[in-house]
Amino acid sequence: MKIVHIIESTATGTLSICSLMANIQAKYKHNVSVIFSRRKDTPDDVKANFDSSVKLIECNLSIVNAFRSVIRLRRELKEIAPDVVHAHSSIAGFISRMSCLGLDIDILYSPHCISLMRKDIGHVKKFLFRMFECFACIKKSKYIACSRSEQEVIAAALPNVDVVLLENAVVLSDFKYNPIARTIGDELKVITVGGIRPQKGYLEFIRIAKNFKCKNVSFIWVGDGNDTEKKLLNEAGVTVTGWKSKQEVIQELYSADLYLSTARWEGMPVSLIEASAACLPIIANSCLGNVDIIEHKETGYLFNTTSEGIELVEQFIQDRTPYKKCAENAYHVVFERFSVERFSKELIALYKS
Repeated sequence: MKIVHIIESTATGTLSICSLMANIQAKYKHNVSVIFSRRKDTPDDVKANFDSSVKLIECNLSIVNAFRSVIRLRRELKEIAPDVVHAHSSIAGFISRMSCLGLDIDILYSPHCISLMRKDIGHVKKFLFRMFECFACIKKSKYIACSRSEQEVIAAALPNVDVVLLENAVVLSDFKYNPIARTIGDELKVITVGGIRPQKGYLEFIRIAKNFKCKNVSFIWVGDGNDTEKKLLNEAGVTVTGWKSKQEVIQELYSADLYLSTARWEGMPVSLIEASAACLPIIANSCLGNVDIIEHKETGYLFNTTSEGIELVEQFIQDRTPYKKCAENAYHVVFERFSVERFSKELIALYKS
């Protein structure tokens, strides 16, 4: 089968899942190409994420220059003549479907947290996003939700589309259960991983960090953002590391004591799966996506307000035992539920259908 993945947001979790899919398909001897757009947070060596047999094609995709992007992408697709196009993220989903109008190509579309889930926009903007999705549906495609929450949002907003569930997965071979490796010193290290943006709730993270500024607790944000956002975090005493490689992120997880997610909405965050795989206790905002991974008081702790989040961190400082028990439960769940083997079987079955 000849497969083309199209990815505009070539970074973080979206890049991770796209490369995982492409590498699995390359392993099964499919002809796989990836058309990608480079962004500020795109790794310099994108090819390092993909199997050597995967062909990479850089193509500037932009919703601002949508017409030009459609023409350019359509030209590439005509030359490749794929059996299946798999679009990743909302912008690529729109441009890909417009590019495939009139072409005999099956389309799969993974929004990776569809824009309809956003909590930072009003009703008018959300309505416009829904109209864009409806318009793009003139080219029939199968939506692939990465979590039950995303599947329900898509089904409710676009009742006539075909939407299936394929939960995210993580390459877990680099993670080992070794709690002794985490040194418990005098200073408590609280960590989060991701881009510094409204979706990740960086202002909420700041509010919680400020509450512990005069205490022996350090807050670390592994990721990057614009200068204004980083300045606000630094002023609250949060260390911003910038973007790191996967191995460096894993090292950061193993050196921390607690993972704190203040995200306001998620598709299904790879960062939480990786934190669980590192057997790291988790306190997370009970938003869409987070609730698909964390079961309260079973695999982590969920909060609804800033004060609840602060209280949970305080409780962790006083007694880590119940949090560590949750971390152990989460560790065992992760290696079954989010394994590459499970993901591979479901992905192959999806393409066969």
